[in-house]
Amino acid sequence: MTMLSPVWRSAGLAAAWAGFLALAACANGPQRADLMLTNGVVFTANEAYDTHQAVVVDKGRILAVGGAEIEAAYRADRTIDLKGRLLIPGFNDAHTHIDGNPGNWADVSRAGSILELKAVVQRMTEVVPVGGWIIGYGWSEDRFSDGRKPTRFDLDEVSAGRAVLFTREGGHAAIANSLALERAELSQSSPDPEGGSLERDEQGRLTGVIAERFDLVTRVMPRGQPEDLAEDLARNLNAQLALGITSLTDASASPKVFDRLWTLVYASSDLPLPRARVQINPGLDAGASADAIRALIAFGRKTGDGDERLSVGPLKVFVDGGFTGPAAFTTRPYRNDPSYRGSLTTPMADIERLAKAAHELGWQFGFHTIGDRAIDEAAGMMARVIASGPARDHRHYLNHFSMTPRAETLALMARHGIAIAQQPNFTYSLEGRYRTYLPDEALALNNPIATPLSAGVRMAFSSDIIPIGPLVGVYAAVTRKGRSGAVYGDGERVSLPEALRLYTHGGAYLSFEETKKGLIEPGYFADLAVLSENLLEAPPERILETKVDMTVLDGRVVFERTP
Repeated sequence: MTMLSPVWRSAGLAAAWAGFLALAACANGPQRADLMLTNGVVFTANEAYDTHQAVVVDKGRILAVGGAEIEAAYRADRTIDLKGRLLIPGFNDAHTHIDGNPGNWADVSRAGSILELKAVVQRMTEVVPVGGWIIGYGWSEDRFSDGRKPTRFDLDEVSAGRAVLFTREGGHAAIANSLALERAELSQSSPDPEGGSLERDEQGRLTGVIAERFDLVTRVMPRGQPEDLAEDLARNLNAQLALGITSLTDASASPKVFDRLWTLVYASSDLPLPRARVQINPGLDAGASADAIRALIAFGRKTGDGDERLSVGPLKVFVDGGFTGPAAFTTRPYRNDPSYRGSLTTPMADIERLAKAAHELGWQFGFHTIGDRAIDEAAGMMARVIASGPARDHRHYLNHFSMTPRAETLALMARHGIAIAQQPNFTYSLEGRYRTYLPDEALALNNPIATPLSAGVRMAFSSDIIPIGPLVGVYAAVTRKGRSGAVYGDGERVSLPEALRLYTHGGAYLSFEETKKGLIEPGYFADLAVLSENLLEAPPERILETKVDMTVLDGRVVFERTP
């Protein structure tokens, strides 16, 4: 995979520089630096996958990379013995969702059964008054021992006069209890909303599961102020550092939330926070592209505006739904329903009008596309916009890319420079959804990696928080294994060095920062992660057991794992 040339690309140049420093040290004595990491395996993540032994850091930047010669050339305020562990550039999660949550929010991602989900509701009734709302995120029927989705009737048993809405892992479906449905004026006679569906049981009753359009419920919930969520958002951002994540792209915020929440957190929090850029979603409903364009103009900024800590990211548009709904727009019908292929969330004509205006305003695109039909249509639309608009280094990309599209689409993307923000962890964590919905030929090629890369399409890795830890994605990219151990599309696997590069320098490319972060080379940001063992020489099975031992951000150690 070809990337733009970094400041120091060849091992020869780095070695020559290190040799010069060693000679200078002999003549003038060791040079002072802030930090030195020695006696490790330093994976540079450059195109040659070079490794070294030591890194010297000063004033937030990498000063030198090499071996014993640079250890003699410098004296650092702090020296860390890596003891053979692997040092890599900090992970860059190119598509994630970090939120600030209110006091009535609950994490339900650890529930292993419907009984455990109900227990969370019961605990929340102790802090949420009668008549209030209990909300949360993270349940998945794939982890439930019951082998089914929860229903409103399950939640009704324990909610005791509180409205409940729990979003499914992945964010494309939710379960609401009867009181929440009542407040949203959803009943047995309600039709399926455009772009989504209301699940029903054998008797035609609403089960409470809503695919995609659970905004029908959220719009009747009390609205908290963004400022009230700032402290929790800061904590959740800080927690990314323990995962080795030093840069991220949050995948969706309104202009108001960016202005009143994200800027507040980065201006006022005392916690160390990863470098962030935030995708802006102006809201696009059918026939409302003019309103979305006006919202972008009123926002007054575009992709890249900001600084090295917080900046405006790409424009966000949902082209289709997801497989956790399910509502991904596919060419072939779903395995379990020969009449269903999902749909676009908004007519493509509306999306194209917004995209053309945004491209002319200087925005980058990061559009949500999961089904192969959505990918085909979105790539074609982007190619038309690129061809008709001002020529520039746009770096537009498609998020998710969960199915392999036509070869013609891949060629079109390569020709027009349309990239991919891929989530290799989906192969592992969404295995159950793919097995339920995808026909065999598509199942073998879900979340493609090697095929787009071989077609010349650029790619970055990310998590979409399913789960957030990058090492799950690295494991799935290298093994192509699901939770069960089954292999899906063996030909789509990549090597460990390439997976690490895609999870570090790949994201830097998408954010136009490939010449200053994502590599361990002189002149680059000193954003680093220390892994508990050298995965370059370990069997793939060790990846899931590996820990992040230390994270360095801007030259400062901001996380150290307690043994």
